[in-house]
Amino acid sequence: MGLSSFDACDEVLDHLKSEALDRVGPWGLRQGSLLVEPLQGTAESDAAPSEAAGSAHSTTNVQEIGVDEPDVVKTDGELIVTTAAGSLRVIDAGGGSPREIARLPLAEDGVSHVDAELLLSGDHVVVLVRGTSMVPYAGVEDTANSSSSVASDAPVAAAWWQPAMSVLLVDLSDPRRPEVESSLKVDGEYVDARMTDDTVRLVVRSEPDLPFEYPDGINRHDLDELTEMNREVIQDSTIEDWLPSYHLTTNDDESSGQLVGCEDLSRPDDFAGFSTLSVLTLDPAGLSDGDAVGVLTDANTVYASTDRLYVATNRWGEPVPLDTPDAAGVAPGPPPDQTTGIHAFDISGDDAAGYLASGEVKGRIIGPYAMSEHDDILRVATTQRVGPDRETTESSLITLEQRGDELVQIGAVGGLGRSEEIYAVRYFGTTGYVVTFRQVDPLYVLDLSDPTAPTVSGELKITGYSAYLHHLGDGRLIGVGQEATTEGRRIGAQVSLFDVSDPAVPTKIDGHVVPDAWTQAEWDPHAFLYWADTGALVVPMHNNDAGGALVLDVGGDSITEHGVITRSENAPQAPYAMVSRSLVIGDTLYTRWEDGLQANDLDGLGERGWLDLR
Repeated sequence: MGLSSFDACDEVLDHLKSEALDRVGPWGLRQGSLLVEPLQGTAESDAAPSEAAGSAHSTTNVQEIGVDEPDVVKTDGELIVTTAAGSLRVIDAGGGSPREIARLPLAEDGVSHVDAELLLSGDHVVVLVRGTSMVPYAGVEDTANSSSSVASDAPVAAAWWQPAMSVLLVDLSDPRRPEVESSLKVDGEYVDARMTDDTVRLVVRSEPDLPFEYPDGINRHDLDELTEMNREVIQDSTIEDWLPSYHLTTNDDESSGQLVGCEDLSRPDDFAGFSTLSVLTLDPAGLSDGDAVGVLTDANTVYASTDRLYVATNRWGEPVPLDTPDAAGVAPGPPPDQTTGIHAFDISGDDAAGYLASGEVKGRIIGPYAMSEHDDILRVATTQRVGPDRETTESSLITLEQRGDELVQIGAVGGLGRSEEIYAVRYFGTTGYVVTFRQVDPLYVLDLSDPTAPTVSGELKITGYSAYLHHLGDGRLIGVGQEATTEGRRIGAQVSLFDVSDPAVPTKIDGHVVPDAWTQAEWDPHAFLYWADTGALVVPMHNNDAGGALVLDVGGDSITEHGVITRSENAPQAPYAMVSRSLVIGDTLYTRWEDGLQANDLDGLGERGWLDLR
């Protein structure tokens, strides 16, 4: 699957109009709910430790060494910066007891449901703000204040939620007075970001903004008439209706324009939708318009090495239009084949990202940890439906190499976990680990030293599963997930220690189970902390009654419980409050709760202080 570039905006507009006129209906170009939902939207080792070597503080648990990832809390060992209740919070971590010294509101007019992630670079913090705003449908009038109670043909108030994305560059040189130096507002939805060598790469997904008419229960137009009206909307559209724009505010200067220049936009040779995937390049020392490069496709998952960024998109083929008979019920026949499109961008150096190549693999991926690059080879683990009626599942590990503007498959090993799903993937140099699960947990060890012929080195079948894998060195691997019965019924959160020193014979040498509990670290690697200085492993742990942070001691061939961080007696009563993050500064273990930050002694776990962040 290669890409074709455009030379001018007229060419882009002609292409989009042509594709849209073939697909438009009474619901415009939407193929589902009228509401646009935000995406829901890690010595020869590709894995990063949770802390910087020799430092006195932990850092975000990331997938690759040298590639930082946005998170809800960051620290430089002196300050803790986090977001809570729609504001940026700056916290003095000196003395072991947290103390808020500044607060900066993030919400803007017309934007609600604000949350944010952070990247810390020197005395600047890049705040990636995700919000939503209410947008009325075109041609819809507000009749809420009408005195008439008689039904009429007049339209009624209706609206949909639209993603609102902005980037704030905050100066923390005086941490008591954080200042927004510049802001960049972008049409679209924040997907993810990565930072290498203090250069930020931001991935945004944007949809066209076309004033389509929609059936609303009162609209008297029939479906054919609505389709024709929407065809006229497409015919009258301009490039501004299709491509995203930006608005940059720096000091007293403001500028705005088209986010991706038409000459910097490409499209897959096979139609991949009307969304625009934009990759922006930002300098934490001073924001710009992002110097974006774009592709006409969707964007779901972001993975980056130190010199390449990959954006993956789940694809189901052409969607069924809403006005067809099949849209009202279950489509006949087997489910459509699912594939994953992957687009590669050059992010070496600090220049603008450049498009490199695209490819496609069969099946779906579980997230960024399904991908890894090593020696210019991309490895991807997928699960797909197989058989004549595609009624069962099977997983594979596929290797891809760039050839021209295409990512070409050069090798694969299949047959992993037949009738099971992938739950975890991790790569360390030329070794890969894949966990599949249905009733038991096969842990596969893969030899990837020859990318043209990857093989299974060994396999371990045990009850339960691991959903996150972490390398400890010395042939030891940690798995975080769930224990289960032999029938596959989950019975509690589990942390497992594996000996993988002999790839042919992986073994489980110890484990710790918390009955009837679960941990956020299963699906959110940022919730996992391993502090190598003391061998402390910390994960959030929750059940139906309470939450806390489980602290384990990992050493040699054993895992032992050190203790559980519970909610401070000084904290407001909140029986279902949960821990989302933990971090170490010096001899203090901090836990980030939904509504506060708690400090405990790292050794004895005695409480040192609570900071309310409501």
